[in-house]
Amino acid sequence: MDDELSIIDVFDLTTPTTWKDLMDYYGAIEKHWRICVNCGIPTLGTAIHLEHAGSTGSMQPAVIPTEYLLTRLEIVDLTSHVKTQQAAVITLDMALQWSALKHDPREPTLILFKFGWKRSITYKRRCVCKIPGLSYELAEWIAANMSHVVGVATDAPSLESEQTREFTSRTIANVLGKSGIYMIENVNIKRKIPERGCMAIAMPLKMLSANYVPTRLTAFCPSQKTDQHVAIALKKSTYTTQIVESRVYDVNLDELV
Repeated sequence: MDDELSIIDVFDLTTPTTWKDLMDYYGAIEKHWRICVNCGIPTLGTAIHLEHAGSTGSMQPAVIPTEYLLTRLEIVDLTSHVKTQQAAVITLDMALQWSALKHDPREPTLILFKFGWKRSITYKRRCVCKIPGLSYELAEWIAANMSHVVGVATDAPSLESEQTREFTSRTIANVLGKSGIYMIENVNIKRKIPERGCMAIAMPLKMLSANYVPTRLTAFCPSQKTDQHVAIALKKSTYTTQIVESRVYDVNLDELV
């Protein structure tokens, strides 16, 4: 294995879903049922959107520029802060303790809020609202001050919080979506992942006329603590290829016949 590749860990951050759960969800949307508005749907797995679930607007993942799906990844680990608060609201003051939110990054960046949320089998076919989320002021700060943040993600089923859940316009999805910032929910964090130095690639299904679609999220991180970060770059080939001479003239076709 290439020496440089051997020091990079690959993390699959995707929670799977099933066609049946997708069919149930999109069937409910077609019937105009008011399902899980501003709450989360764990059974849909890892998914991406620009508006709240159930919206019929035109801000769909299919319009996200491809170059915004390959990003720098910054993780804000809030596990210890929400351990005793099932529905904690992450305020702006609390979030600014992390350097990832103090300064505008120089490259397209996905910020992942890690709450340590775990999906339970009891959530099957249910909406989940009692979960940690962001305050409206924090979402406003990200939208107004972090011009290179192209996406915000969470391991919980929704970024909405108790502060924004009951509103129709004053929501996290609204303020981020209008600024062109996509949201990824139900991220699956199985093992410890570095908070900085990683790159991420989001691969949503290219579905037209759908505002909430499954996506695969993968991260590439340094395998050990370092001040270096993972980057994608062109590399000159170091191997040589041997040209194999043709044997056409060495074969007696008459003998084969």
